[in-house]
Amino acid sequence: MGWETARILAENGANLAIISRDPDAIRHKTDELAKRCKVKVKAIGGDVLCQASIEAAVGKAIVEIGPIRGLAVTNYSKSHSSAFIEMDDEEWDFLYQDVFMGTVRSCRAILPHLLSNGGGQIVVTSAYSARAPKAFLFGYAAFKAALLNFTKNLANTYGSQGIRANAVCPGYIETGRSTEKIASLLKDGTMKAREAERILLDRAQLNVALGRLGRPAELGEMMAFLLSERAGYATGMIANVDGGTDFSVANWLVYGVS
Repeated sequence: MGWETARILAENGANLAIISRDPDAIRHKTDELAKRCKVKVKAIGGDVLCQASIEAAVGKAIVEIGPIRGLAVTNYSKSHSSAFIEMDDEEWDFLYQDVFMGTVRSCRAILPHLLSNGGGQIVVTSAYSARAPKAFLFGYAAFKAALLNFTKNLANTYGSQGIRANAVCPGYIETGRSTEKIASLLKDGTMKAREAERILLDRAQLNVALGRLGRPAELGEMMAFLLSERAGYATGMIANVDGGTDFSVANWLVYGVS
């Protein structure tokens, strides 16, 4: 999802700094994107679990591409599936750092720069589960929900100084593990991709109006829009990119079936 957001922004003419724990692993892609779109695309090392690291990365990004107007936070988070009574303090602390504080640190690092340049845009990635509690996602969903409050607070606090802050809530997106699961279902050649996606949705107990998984580029388009001046009057918004996921049905399937 992060890469598709970067691709769309570059195709729209934006210069980009992509911060990664392993910048060497993505440098061939950033170089190709820069060449194809005729913009600056820099791969920069940084770890959102460390404030000093992310601040150094932002500083290097400013040197590499110039003044920054927007931040998109698309850090990957692990959705632990432990039952609530099995979760100890260590697991809660891990999820707090992994899901919530990585975004907090990123925003804290970039905000002074945006303010000094007259404003800018921040887009945070939450999740559909922020408003759809599940018995196996206590910590993950709790901190994704906290990000929605955090985003609205940014919008309210800094709006008068030119900052727009919005959040996107992806539904079930075709990335990583879901792609592997679809490939496994399709390997015997008897099933079509759309049918495989419906099976994944059924297994996840999700009633999705469009009847399929989302595409990374579809989330990227929303993030690129919110970062652009086309969304100039949008702030504090929670944008669902979930294909029309029915949260109430998802909850009933988890809690209402014995």
